[in-house]
Amino acid sequence: FKFEIEAFCNTPCNQLTDLDALLGRDTKICGIVTSVEHRTTKTGRPFGKFTIEDYSGNFTFTLFGEDYLKYKNFMSIGWFLFIEGTIQRNTWGRMDVEFKIRSVELLNELAEKRVQGLALRISVHAVNEEMITALEKLCKENTGGASLQLYLKDEYESLQAEMLSRAYRIKINNPLIAEFRKYAEIGIVSDKGNVRWLTEEQLAERGEEFDEVGTNSPTFVLDTADLIN
Repeated sequence: FKFEIEAFCNTPCNQLTDLDALLGRDTKICGIVTSVEHRTTKTGRPFGKFTIEDYSGNFTFTLFGEDYLKYKNFMSIGWFLFIEGTIQRNTWGRMDVEFKIRSVELLNELAEKRVQGLALRISVHAVNEEMITALEKLCKENTGGASLQLYLKDEYESLQAEMLSRAYRIKINNPLIAEFRKYAEIGIVSDKGNVRWLTEEQLAERGEEFDEVGTNSPTFVLDTADLIN
């Protein structure tokens, strides 16, 4: 699930040890369920706990009332989950800070549901016959339902051309992503048609600016890619 983690998560579990520092943050985590408890309060109300673990650490959720009833079916050891929510302060009791879950999805269904395609951004000066052959071979070996877009950029002229392949549709998987990374920057085309470059988060982590946003403007996208058609 390396691709899913890079594409959708914004917070590793080890950062959740200090929720006060993340107050107000829209938080997305991925991980495997490593422990589950289904319990009952002294007043007879059901509640539950489950722990999510990723490569950095783990975090335990405690769910009561409607939240427990809504998400208890996802509380199974060994399941891989994608969890979205907000770090917020309770309005009752001691007003503790908590990770309030907004949605839970199975991680193995995430790419299929939310990713419509991949975008590859390539320097026009790096394009050669060997690259074209390699990209075409990868497309033929990984046929599927996702779209493929190419962004050819010329750093010297500050120009970029966007192209859409009509002949090839691909199946997104981690081995394919790893091979594409040898030739291009990787972006994901969301279910809303927007392109988000995975390098955006990497630059943000280093404190650098990244203002460029992909577009699918019909006046700018060509019908057929020149390189992969």
